[in-house]
Amino acid sequence: MNKSYYEVIVEGSVDLIKGFMLGFMEGREIKGVAIFEEEQHIKIEGKLTQLMRLSGIKGKRVHIIVGAGFYKLVNDAFENVKDRMDLKVVSVREITDACFGFHYKAFKKELGKDLKGLFAGLPEGLRIEGDYAPKESLMPEGKGIESYAPLHEYELSAGGEIRGPAREALDFYRKLELHDMVELGDIKLKYAD
Repeated sequence: MNKSYYEVIVEGSVDLIKGFMLGFMEGREIKGVAIFEEEQHIKIEGKLTQLMRLSGIKGKRVHIIVGAGFYKLVNDAFENVKDRMDLKVVSVREITDACFGFHYKAFKKELGKDLKGLFAGLPEGLRIEGDYAPKESLMPEGKGIESYAPLHEYELSAGGEIRGPAREALDFYRKLELHDMVELGDIKLKYAD
């Protein structure tokens, strides 16, 4: 994949922006992807914006991630209706990469093997940064104790930060969300200046 992505920030009603965007893509038969940041655990700049998202209040700005070949069409479409629909593009920025922190724990060898394999086989372009070194411990005295007890026969833990191209990072984040034992931080986008 490794193609470029842009963040388009549009000011106006959240529902109107989403509806317009999805209708525009459907009407033009565009097969590209529009990712709405509020739905993807992407950290949006500004403490007020973060507070509004956490409390469920919909703001006046919607951050949309679109492919490089698609962002100009989106920008033009919003420009064409800005007077009639009270929608305005306030920013367009190229995304250079994305990153997020993670931490995982496993208390069964099979699960530990699966998690180590998952992080050993990263999608192309992604890399692990930080002090990623899975730590395994065996404690025979923990054998047979309940799953939720503080002592376990086997324990694996690791953490770090995933960094790389935006789309690959977002797709891998979604894949990791399906694993209960993986804790994920917010996705942070990096922009070209």
